[in-house]
Amino acid sequence: MKLENVFLSASSVKEADGRTISLGIPAYTLMGNAANEVYGCINNRQINTSSVVILCGRGGNGGDGYALACLMLRDGINVRVVYISPPKNEDSAKYADEYREKGGILLKYSENPDGVADEVTNATLVVDALHGVGYAGELKGEELILVELANSSDGFLLAVDIPTGISADGRVSANCIMADLTVTFSVHKEATISYPALGYCGEVVVADIGIPEEILRSIRPKGCIIEEDILNYLPARPPNSNKGTFGTLLALMGSPNMPGAAYLSAMGALRSGVGLLKLTADNETLSILKTRLAEPVFVPFSKDMLNEQKYSAFLVGCGIGSRYDNCLDEVLKKQNQITIIDADGINYLATHINVLMEMQGEVILTPHPGEMARLIGEDIEYVNRNRIECARAFAMEFCCVLVLKGKNTVVASPNGDVFVNTTGNTSLSKGGSGDVLAGVIASLAAQGITPLKAACIGVYVHGRAADNLKERFGVRGMLPQDLPAEIGRLLG
Repeated sequence: MKLENVFLSASSVKEADGRTISLGIPAYTLMGNAANEVYGCINNRQINTSSVVILCGRGGNGGDGYALACLMLRDGINVRVVYISPPKNEDSAKYADEYREKGGILLKYSENPDGVADEVTNATLVVDALHGVGYAGELKGEELILVELANSSDGFLLAVDIPTGISADGRVSANCIMADLTVTFSVHKEATISYPALGYCGEVVVADIGIPEEILRSIRPKGCIIEEDILNYLPARPPNSNKGTFGTLLALMGSPNMPGAAYLSAMGALRSGVGLLKLTADNETLSILKTRLAEPVFVPFSKDMLNEQKYSAFLVGCGIGSRYDNCLDEVLKKQNQITIIDADGINYLATHINVLMEMQGEVILTPHPGEMARLIGEDIEYVNRNRIECARAFAMEFCCVLVLKGKNTVVASPNGDVFVNTTGNTSLSKGGSGDVLAGVIASLAAQGITPLKAACIGVYVHGRAADNLKERFGVRGMLPQDLPAEIGRLLG
């Protein structure tokens, strides 16, 4: 486990801090280390420090801010500390006293609100050290005013550990610091890798402040970031092989008005290495697809046909509309192979969730936020505010692999493990991109890769292909049909 690839919950971060302090490393030292790391980021990026305002809270995050103010004062930087209340713990108070004793200027908001407003809005750098990982709730009163002032400043806005208004677990309050840079400590938190919270963080840097690695490794992470090494799980393709070696995918997809969904999904599957693709649909849809695809075996759909076919994975849903709703119950319940359900297959499950509970084989679902909302009976806003928890809870309840698509796609497993993908860009925000992804994941599953790894590999290469193609087509010009060939190249 690479620490740079994991993220912890707020409670786990506090546990790591507490265990570090119990080893004899005081909070005062950790605050000093944090300040040094933040100062290093400021210097490395050559951020304008001709006028600096540091907003300091009462807790440990404020202590980091006071410690940073001491470093800047030492180097002759024009720095001001703005606070609402004095520090509530001894270690933070030590840095506040040190700053004051060295001639540092402290501005209490309530004593000079107009003067503070001028300082903040005219600063070239505003540092947010109001709240750290312990924040929860909604901002109000003077804190809310300071956040609004910081956001209105033309200066660079840097958040210490977590932007104020956001919890480490990704909850976003009505008003938040909109940082240009967030220097978070020790490891990622959910807020620094998952939207919507990540949208307030700007650039994220993870800084080592001296918490022992063995402590961090001993704590079960809340989740992991999918990295390139996920490709190491691709099995070798032996030279003495045939199409049967690499699995057979049976796919029920497409309809007369949406044959493109089937085409894109088929190309995603074929380019990802499946040995044989059997494409089933109504005769009209098949007649259209036969003019575009040379590789699949085309099988007219019937319920009895499923009993006659041999396959290692089953994909259903891309572009089928509601034409199979009268038989999907039976089709899905009889599957004992890995089943990948996308698009209209998910819409069917949203009103027939009992079917998912009665399926025999392993299942991968690939909803976008709207489909996820229908599955759980919530609105899209709720899903987007709680992406990781929505995915995790559903995967555990229904014993499936859940791929919640969107920026930084979330993959959740039946045992509660969560993986977040950071590849991809807005070129994927086009109809058809999800069909390609479903085909890729289904192809990998048909080749014998476990559902969780197939999903993680699929979302990684899907996003990585889009990142590569952006250089050629731009984010506006890339089309979903451009993806399969690049995905095939990446998979090798």
